[in-house]
Amino acid sequence: MTTIRQAIEKYEEKTGDDAGEAKNVMLCGQMPPIAKMDGNLGKLVSCEHLAISSNNIERIAGLKMLKRLKSLSLGRNQIKRLDGLEDVAGTLEQLWLSYNFIEKLLGIEKMKAVKTLYLSNNMISSWNEVSRLAELPCLEELLLQGNPICDVPHYRLQVAGICPSLHKLDSAPVIEEEKQKGRNFLLASQMVVRFGNLAGAFRKMDTNSDGSLSLAEIEGGIRDYGFAFEEDELTAFLSHADTDKDGKVQYEELISNFEGLTTDMKVPGSPLAGAR
Repeated sequence: MTTIRQAIEKYEEKTGDDAGEAKNVMLCGQMPPIAKMDGNLGKLVSCEHLAISSNNIERIAGLKMLKRLKSLSLGRNQIKRLDGLEDVAGTLEQLWLSYNFIEKLLGIEKMKAVKTLYLSNNMISSWNEVSRLAELPCLEELLLQGNPICDVPHYRLQVAGICPSLHKLDSAPVIEEEKQKGRNFLLASQMVVRFGNLAGAFRKMDTNSDGSLSLAEIEGGIRDYGFAFEEDELTAFLSHADTDKDGKVQYEELISNFEGLTTDMKVPGSPLAGAR
């Protein structure tokens, strides 16, 4: 197997550059492949863009000295976990991890600066894992296609609801209406889990039994039952659900607003368990 030290030496021989001064370092597709990331990466003190894709790496390591790193490409390796990324959490803006064996996203929530995240063709199947992405305030572009989670009904809506800053999902733009529908879906799924169906949720929140829900009743019910939604999100929900614009949501409006969303909702896999 090629070591990191050997790969860096090959890079310097091929380019004529001093790796310690280079901003863009390509260590892709080594023959034989790199199997282990290690402290020799510390030589790349000026590196902003590092590519080590198409190798045989199983574990992320050796990034501690890369204080300027903005993008990291580790696609087409054998990676299963995200341990080791925390060393570049403060600077990393672009992360490519497609075509690996990743099931768990534990640790991704530390990557607060990440704007672009490619995770296609891995083994992500749990909403608990996808919900960790809600902790990434700068995430604008996400690629998840090719994971088992993508086969879940309304996958796209749910991801749009989980990731408020998202602009693009699986190469397609995410519009504001889609985000709002996604938030509505998350709320509906939580209601179904808690009350069994939307009718039960409506009855619980309709405290004065007048057959409609005011913003105060919706907000009170959601807070009382521990649903984590901000005031502006609740206002947007009411505006979206209040189709006749009378300031209240009738039961028929609530059902119409969620029509089709809860029909094939898979309660055990609902995003609510890990969201927010």
